[in-house]
Amino acid sequence: MAGNLLDRLRQKQQSYILFTFLRKPYSTRDAINRALITAAIAAAIIAPIFIGGRGGDAAEGAGEEFSARLVELEELKQQRDNEGGSDELDARIERLEAETHLGYIERDGDASDRGALAPDFRLLDLKGQPHRLSEIDGPIVLNFWASWCEPCIEEMPEFEIVNQEAAGRVTFIGVNDGESLETARQFADEVTGVSYLVLLDPTKSMTDGPYPLVGRPTTYFISSDGIINELRVGIVDIETLRELVGDLIGDEVGAAQEAVPENYGEGALNILDSARANFAVAEEQIQRWRDDPGVLGDPGWQRNMEAQTQVWSDLHEQFLELTPPEQWGDLHERVADALAQIANAAGPLVRDALATEEESGLLTAITLFESFRDIFDIAADNLAGVIETQQ
Repeated sequence: MAGNLLDRLRQKQQSYILFTFLRKPYSTRDAINRALITAAIAAAIIAPIFIGGRGGDAAEGAGEEFSARLVELEELKQQRDNEGGSDELDARIERLEAETHLGYIERDGDASDRGALAPDFRLLDLKGQPHRLSEIDGPIVLNFWASWCEPCIEEMPEFEIVNQEAAGRVTFIGVNDGESLETARQFADEVTGVSYLVLLDPTKSMTDGPYPLVGRPTTYFISSDGIINELRVGIVDIETLRELVGDLIGDEVGAAQEAVPENYGEGALNILDSARANFAVAEEQIQRWRDDPGVLGDPGWQRNMEAQTQVWSDLHEQFLELTPPEQWGDLHERVADALAQIANAAGPLVRDALATEEESGLLTAITLFESFRDIFDIAADNLAGVIETQQ
């Protein structure tokens, strides 16, 4: 059920931090052993490095349209410096400054307290697109997190589950506090696998300004009229989260929702289980090659590996035949994308390497397979979690 999902995700989260600094593990056993040995070192050394750093410029990773506005603004300012101002030019500059301002946008009566108007802001998402808090319709769950904050990372899978259960009736926003685009993207996409909106605040303009925090994570529950209905410091467990989100939308979430259609839920879980089992077998074959590169020329080993790639294609095709409920479309698509990369990119590369018996080609194929298998694991665990909570 949901507890098993969270246990699997948290184990992956803990291991992933270590993978960033060490070689990629060759097996689950390898990963667990190294995690146990180096966990204390990681906690004592790596976390302070993250805590002390800042992500850089607020416009880091800005999308094409937003970047074009920034360029236009600078050109207009340069024109004013060179030629002097005018009412029309000054008005254009003022408009662009307002449209491209990142960070706090002051409003009368705002404060980060219960019953107050939530402080407004504009920040960029992981794709470089701007989002303004006050322009988001409906209630909002606003969560401040960072990669070095273990409780933050621990609760994010639960936020994803409730986000899916709420089915668009509330907007979940995770604001990454003071880190780079690369770090935020790694932990949001690859470690926690959340599909809700993640915004970047690399300069800590929020937590050094209108949202001063006494601890992390901190979560604000904002009603549709922009008033802070509730705030919580520390981990919000899944049942409390469901209750607080239910208060925002005036309805229950979670088990009280309509159960997932059986033809989708059962079919998806069967395919996910089959994929996990197949990938485990594939890893055993890959480990054989790592232990003895000579098996690349063994016809029996070649047949086993080729059979695995055929299963990858079959699993992908079976998954595409499923039609997910609308509220789980994003999670379904993430699983489908990972399976597509494994079946249509890694699979052909494996077969080509088998045909030519080329080690470098096989290494490339395996690296691709393992990268997208990791993405699949996160997406599959999230999808399985929301299905299991509704059955």
